[in-house]
Amino acid sequence: MTTDPLDQITLTPRGFGAVLALLAMLVGLVLAVVPVGVAHPDPASGHGVTCGNAIGGAETDWIVEDLGYNVQTTTVAYIALCEEATSARATKAWLLFAGGLVGVLALGALRRPLPASPGSAPPSGPAPA
Repeated sequence: MTTDPLDQITLTPRGFGAVLALLAMLVGLVLAVVPVGVAHPDPASGHGVTCGNAIGGAETDWIVEDLGYNVQTTTVAYIALCEEATSARATKAWLLFAGGLVGVLALGALRRPLPASPGSAPPSGPAPA
């Protein structure tokens, strides 16, 4: 009988779940660090307004620089819009990161199968008389 060579490289369901959890954790971390952008008030400008990232929140200096002018009502409206956008991104990022972290710890790091204790193994050898 031959053995399948793929049996040596395939993941167990538990290992596959740990890999998915690790991937979710990394995606959450990337989402937290990548800057959030919103649409520019002038569609002809060809670029958006960079708000900041989910960790630092809305960066007023970046917003004013990307708008190209500092009109108080527009700036305040865009700060509010950027805070809402970064808050929405932060929620998704932290849920993915925290869920992935819990999954990695539960499936990959903390729950290792324990060896059977000496008294719990089935009896071996000749049957007692």
